[in-house]
Amino acid sequence: MTALEKYSPLLFLLMWSSGAIFVKLGLEDASVSVFLTLRSVGAAFVLFIVCTLLSGKTGLLKRIDLPRHLLLRVIIIGMTLQVGYQSAFFLALHHDLTPGALSILLGIQPILTPLFAREKIGVSGYLYLLLGLSGLTIAILGARETGAMTPLGLIFGTLSLLAISTGSVMQQKLPVDPLVSAFYQSVSAALVFLILLPATPLHLNLTPAFILSAGWMIFVVSSGAVLLLFHMLSKHSASTVGILFYLVPVITLMLDYAVFGHSLSWITAAGALLVIIAIRGFSSKRAA
Repeated sequence: MTALEKYSPLLFLLMWSSGAIFVKLGLEDASVSVFLTLRSVGAAFVLFIVCTLLSGKTGLLKRIDLPRHLLLRVIIIGMTLQVGYQSAFFLALHHDLTPGALSILLGIQPILTPLFAREKIGVSGYLYLLLGLSGLTIAILGARETGAMTPLGLIFGTLSLLAISTGSVMQQKLPVDPLVSAFYQSVSAALVFLILLPATPLHLNLTPAFILSAGWMIFVVSSGAVLLLFHMLSKHSASTVGILFYLVPVITLMLDYAVFGHSLSWITAAGALLVIIAIRGFSSKRAA
């Protein structure tokens, strides 16, 4: 097992979980549409540079050249993961669905993933997934991160759930280099957000905090974490990768404690322990 294979899950979780902190910071100085546009354009540029540097003697055009049918699949996945998931996620929060409630709703993803992927995980597999969802719910309730749920918030939250679940399964079945796939998806998302940008509220203050936030989202989350996610999906089943998402809100709560000083309760710690037990049990069963 290479170092990348060994540490990919941990690196991915730290990178992906940090996104909520920096989005929260960045949205203080920019509207959602501006933030999403800058993130996708920046990620497309970064991934273009990486593709160029790694092309070597073969050349960039040869590396990113895809048959039309595969390019179409990549674009569709990009519309699902990069546009659909991100937009619905932000709109759910915009329509007063609390981050905690949204995290619990998105916690259904690891359960939907094997169903969408038609993977046979057995009764014990689903019991581990339910244990993980229970642990996630307990952790969030312990942090008092839930609140009122609005109809539009729930609708957009559900769309976000369906988008990340469907997109992950489609990506796992895609026979394309993860780097090339991430590049085309970022370009597709950037074009969509740029086209829609004039019709949305525009607000941007180029403060040091926003530059830090946007830079982190571009380099660490939208480039690094997405590449790690695609790499793991190319090596493992969709359900094995999907169950890791149970830990994302838990790690986010810990980062929130470290960055903003918000308190953590023993109930949150107990929920986090259940999540870890569920992930280890499910992963051990899949590896057997």
